[in-house]
Amino acid sequence: MRDETLCLKGADDENAEFDSLVVPVHRASTVVFRTVEAYQRRREAIYDGYSYGLYGTPTSRALERRIALIEDAAKTLVLPSGFAAIVATTLACAASGQCVLFPDNAYDTVRPFALNFLAGLGIRAVFYDPMLGAAVGDLMTDDVSLVWVESPGSVTMEVQDVPAIVAAVHRRGAKVAADNTWATPLRFKPLQHGVDFSVCAVSKYLGGHSDVVMGCVSVADEALYRRLKDFSRYMGYGVSPDDCSLVLRGMETLAVRLDRSEANALALAGWLSEQAFVREVRHPALAGNPGHAVWRRDFAGATGVFSVFLHPWTRNNLARGVEALQLFAIGASWGGTRSLLAVLDGGPTRSATPLGHDGPILRFSIGLEHLDDLRADLIQGLAQFGEAPRSGSPPSSMTPESLP
Repeated sequence: MRDETLCLKGADDENAEFDSLVVPVHRASTVVFRTVEAYQRRREAIYDGYSYGLYGTPTSRALERRIALIEDAAKTLVLPSGFAAIVATTLACAASGQCVLFPDNAYDTVRPFALNFLAGLGIRAVFYDPMLGAAVGDLMTDDVSLVWVESPGSVTMEVQDVPAIVAAVHRRGAKVAADNTWATPLRFKPLQHGVDFSVCAVSKYLGGHSDVVMGCVSVADEALYRRLKDFSRYMGYGVSPDDCSLVLRGMETLAVRLDRSEANALALAGWLSEQAFVREVRHPALAGNPGHAVWRRDFAGATGVFSVFLHPWTRNNLARGVEALQLFAIGASWGGTRSLLAVLDGGPTRSATPLGHDGPILRFSIGLEHLDDLRADLIQGLAQFGEAPRSGSPPSSMTPESLP
């Protein structure tokens, strides 16, 4: 053979005995076949085998199997983002003339998707009080095909009674999908509670290092998996094997990262609840959190994400206080190794239930830093809020030493 050909020839595997603890990264657009018959039957391999790089590689399949194990699922499908997982699940369950129920505390991008995109397809969207529990059955008109739960809500942290909702919805023949990103399958397993679709934004805790965008859907029913796979194929969804490799690596430390984040978050949530500038702390593990009793009953633990509702008088100095923090980056998402802070000037949009808060909200994602360092950073930074005003006077400056 000429050099030009040798540069292209696939080499025989000279390391057949080589093995590793790490799943190899298989990059591919084209998948090649040994026979004409195998090529002509390639579309039959979309669900479990290999047809084209867009539809799966050994690396993505390995990740799907690993997630399915911790979900107690028959199958898991990985998708380009958590939101892509929400979209694919919804479209696989709802058609024109049908209705989808969403909790009022859903991830904020869900609302415009429901009211604009789904409406354009003739799919009606209704938002419901997340604390309804079994009473969601009263909303189950004949056209409802899917009910979403998000427990806890990603900003307002209400914990839903998922088993009660599942029972009410299944009695009417509809499906239930759960956004389980906050808890991950290590803290709550939706499929064990009767949910049909368990969705996670892999970008967050499963990936764990703020460097991957990905989502997943897990199911106990093989037929639902095939339907999801078909819809993902119609929409051209695929994932990078390099990203899958990063998630596979991240999952190896998932349990220990969650333990550290949970412990740090609980300590800081309790401390913040005692501060004068705080109106309410929302963390499912706190006794006063909406749905706390359900959390104790159904969840195996907590994670590192919680929200702090501030008094309105902090608004004038909000940016100065947050920007003074050294260990808390400002940004969306959560679940990485570094602590993160999302800053909302007011509450998220609600249409079914009033939030009851008009002050700013800080959503914390607590990372792996030392607890004492995080607390010290909060003391020096949030001291910029000043003291609560007395008799209408403006807040005065507060020294770090005056905070507990």
